[in-house]
Parts: sequence; structure tokens; C-alpha cells
Amino acid sequence: MKINTTFSSDKVPTRTKWLYPLSGIGRDMAYTLVSLFLMTFIQYTMDDIGGYDNKMLAFTIFLVLYRVWDGINDPMMGTIIENSRFKMGKYKPWILIGALFNSIFLVLLFSVRLSGWWYVAFIGVVYFLWEISFTMNDIAYWSLLPSLTSESKQRGQITTLVSVFAAIGAFISGGLIPFLSGRFGLIDLYRFFSIIVAVTFLICQLVLVFFTQERERPQIVEEEKQTLGDMFKVIWHNKQLWVMMIAVTLYYLGSALLNAFGLNYFYFAYGFKTGADNMTLFTIVYALSSVLSQMCFPFLQKKMRQNTILAMSFYIMTIGYALFFVMGLIPALNGTAPNLLAMLILGFFIFAGQGIFYMELLIMMTNTIEYNEWTTGKRNESIIFAARPFAAKVSSSLQTLLVYVVLLVGGVYSVTQQISGIQIEGARENWTPEAIVNASSNLITSSPNRQMGTIAILFGMAIIPIVLYGIAYLYMKRRYRINEENYQRMVADINQGKFSKENKL
Repeated sequence: MKINTTFSSDKVPTRTKWLYPLSGIGRDMAYTLVSLFLMTFIQYTMDDIGGYDNKMLAFTIFLVLYRVWDGINDPMMGTIIENSRFKMGKYKPWILIGALFNSIFLVLLFSVRLSGWWYVAFIGVVYFLWEISFTMNDIAYWSLLPSLTSESKQRGQITTLVSVFAAIGAFISGGLIPFLSGRFGLIDLYRFFSIIVAVTFLICQLVLVFFTQERERPQIVEEEKQTLGDMFKVIWHNKQLWVMMIAVTLYYLGSALLNAFGLNYFYFAYGFKTGADNMTLFTIVYALSSVLSQMCFPFLQKKMRQNTILAMSFYIMTIGYALFFVMGLIPALNGTAPNLLAMLILGFFIFAGQGIFYMELLIMMTNTIEYNEWTTGKRNESIIFAARPFAAKVSSSLQTLLVYVVLLVGGVYSVTQQISGIQIEGARENWTPEAIVNASSNLITSSPNRQMGTIAILFGMAIIPIVLYGIAYLYMKRRYRINEENYQRMVADINQGKFSKENKL
């Protein structure tokens, strides 16, 4: 079987057009499991030997440092990939190697149980290796997207498919974990689920490597090797890329906060078991609204201009967040649970707005590749597209720090420390899953810190994102210059070989 086949036209083969996005399901299952639930898993299952609060602080610090480093490492990996010349293709070797190692480290993160500070040290090392291996896969995977075609309609279609299947993968992990956490002990649950996700991730990437094609690159022999200095020059001189890096970082941070606080909020607002079930329903709403909004995105592109789509999606999700905060705050002050139907409806509008906003961000960031080629004569896809995961890692480090501060100030850790003791004892003494869940539920509903914790979490997951989205939207509105007319002009100039450092928008 040939795995280095290529195509030469600007039309992407049908099999590649579908299998490339489809392979993202496993990737986002794995990424969601770690990014959304690793800290929650540690928070609710870690022993208190050596000091629970001190160890949570240590986890927070090294996650912040690792994610900052990983963000710096992303463009470095982009440079390595840019210089790669393999018979398998430019991107496939890194996709495959990253997936193989990442699957192993994923299982280790959720399966190995150590006591005290040995656990902190072990997770610190394995998480670092997980980040490096995922970066290999992630940079190569996303760099493949803009290299497939320069035709805006096809690129928009493929980008939509990638986002849809990514949302499906995220939903599988994001929906099943809360649902199952209200029915099983958390220690056994995460161990078995991590194995299933790792296998799925690896299979998806094998399908990508063996059954898709890369676009032929005739200029490959003439291309000069990119140095680390060249990498920084590319990023520094592409001013439109800088605009999008800032905007995407703010967006990722805002959307990540809702997800990062989500399970804690539903546990505290509704109780452990009921909250887990309600979080599952909320995740279903997330999946439906995200997929529907992204499927509608090509239609919106035909009917609306770029700036109109951004404005519409921004106002939808901002109003949704504001109402979500109010509908959650009033019951919390009264000591009751929020109306679930109202929260689900508001969640639908929030996620729909996010889905459209994010799709437009991806298109706008991808278009900076043509801007780079227009001004320098070089596309540098891998280096430029490393900006997206770089933004994700920077925002992830900030999100980890914000979550720690909010949960600490809200008194949430004092409750979860006791729940961790129940989970550990239940696993050690072979309690039934029902007994573990019931004991955890009774503890959280009777805690004196429940009200304060609920309000603190609600503020972190609703008010802070509104501020972040507002800054991102206003900044793009003022600074981003690649509108529809300018993009078509750039592509026309590129096709005619009109490259110049004097080209500016």
C-alpha cells in the first residue's frame, strides 16, 4: 500500500476531503480528555498525603509552565516540519509518530496511581511527554489543512468539516465522562476510558496516514531550509498573523473557562449525581449547537460578509453568557438549583455563537498564509499554522491559573479533598459504584462551602469570558485587514508572481 501518494490539482480528492477531517475525531477525544478532565480527575481522586492544597498548587504551576513552554515549542516544531523531506510526505511521519507515543502517555496519565509527592513527580514527567508528542501530531495535522488547496470555497468546506468532526470527538469525551462519573467510581472510570480513547486516536491517525493524499509540491527541491531565526522572522513580520494570534488566544481562553469550570459547576449547583447527568445534557446541547452552527457556516459565508458574521456571533454568545450568569446566580443566592431547561437553552445560543465565531477565526488565520506569500514569496504553512496551537497553549496556561484561583477562593478544594478521600477508599475497599457515588453526593450537598463555591465558579465561567470575547472582537475589528476584496487581490497577485515586501494592507 502506498502512503506517499500525492495529487497535483487544486481540487482535493473526495476521499482525502472526508477522511482528513474524519480522522480528527480521535484527536479531539484525546485532547478533550486531557485538557478538560485531567485536572478534574486529579482534583477528585488525589490523596492528601503531603498536603492536598500544596499539591494542587504544584500541579497548577507545572501545567502553566509546561503549556507556556509547549506554546514556544509549537513554532519550533513547525520549523522542523517545514524542513522535513520524507517519502511518506511532509506531514504524515510526524502525524504518525506523535499519535503512537501520545496514545501511550495518555493511558499512563490516568492509570498509574502513586502516593504523595511521587504522584506529582510522575504526572509532571508524563504530562510533559504527552504535550511534546501531541505537538508533533497537532502541528503536522493542522499544517496539512492549508496545503491541500488555496481555493477559498474548498478550504472553507474542509475547514468546516474539520471543525464538525472535531466537535464530535470533543463531545464523545466531554459527554460520556460526566455521564459515567455519576454512575461509577472515578478512578476505574478514567483508567478504562483513557484506554478506549487512546486506541481510537491511534486508529484515526492510521487511517489518515494510509488512506489520504498530500498535495504535490513541485518546488520542494528548490525550497531553502528554514532556520530557527527564519521562524521568528516569519512570525514577527506577518502583522496580520499577530492580530489573529492575540484574538484566537483570547477566544480560546474564554471558551476554555466555560468548559474547565463546567463539571465543577454542575456538581455544586445540582449535586454530584444529578449534576453529572445535567452536565451530560449540557454537553449534548454543546455538540448539537456547535455542529449545527458550523454546518450553517458555508451558507452564512454566501449571504454575509466576514465582519457581519463576526459581529452577529459575538452578540449572540455575549447575550447568552450574561443571561446564563443571571439565571445561575439568583438560585445560588436562594440556595436552590437553577432551572435546567433555561440553562440548556442559553447554552445552545452560547455554543452556537462560539461555533460560528470560531469558524470565522480559523478562516481568517488561514488567510494569513496567503498574506505571508504575498509579502515574502513564501507560504511557510507549518510555521504560520503553528500560531493556532501556540495560542491554544498560552490560553490553556492562563486558564489553568484562573481556574486554580477561582476554586481556591471559592472554597471548592476543601470539598473536593473530602470527595477524593471517598473515591480512594471506595476503590481500595471495593465499594459498589452506587455507594461511592452516593457518599460523594451526600458530602457535596451538605457542605457549607457549596453556595460560595457555586457563585465563584459561575463568575469564572460566565463573566470573565464576556470580557475576553469583547476585547478579541474589538481588536480584530480595528486591526485585521484581510477582507474579501483584499484576499482575492492577494491570490490574484500570487498567481501572477507578484510578491513584494512592499505589499501591505
